[in-house]
Amino acid sequence: MERYISYITQDIHHGIAVIFVCLVAIAIACMIDLWTGIDAARANKERVRSRPLRRTGTKMLDYYRIFIIFVLIDILGLCFPWYHMPYAAIICTVAVISIEGVSIVENFRKKKSHAAEVAEVAKNIVECLTREDAEKIIKTIKEESKR
Repeated sequence: MERYISYITQDIHHGIAVIFVCLVAIAIACMIDLWTGIDAARANKERVRSRPLRRTGTKMLDYYRIFIIFVLIDILGLCFPWYHMPYAAIICTVAVISIEGVSIVENFRKKKSHAAEVAEVAKNIVECLTREDAEKIIKTIKEESKR
């Protein structure tokens, strides 16, 4: 009996650790978005106000509210023997990081940074259907790196 209780508590500890890492990842993604937003505002000579910080805090709390719903789905998943990890929390975290990633790229575009082009190049690489398309993209990357 003690062996089963030990197994269950180990599984719960593992799940709580994954949930904690997801919460920290969401916070870091929001802070990076705030950082790039302030950086873009400064590059465009815009006045930096405290409103973006308040908006980032509100956005993080909204993300955490949604995250709690996904954690509740994970708690229901514990009823199934094959549900070993907080899959819904991980999916929610990936979605939030993707949303924040798009926002970060938009901030780079607003700043007119070349880092925004990286997302376009990655998208073009993924969309390559033929070898010729891939060779064209590689040629373009080589030409850009020579500049």
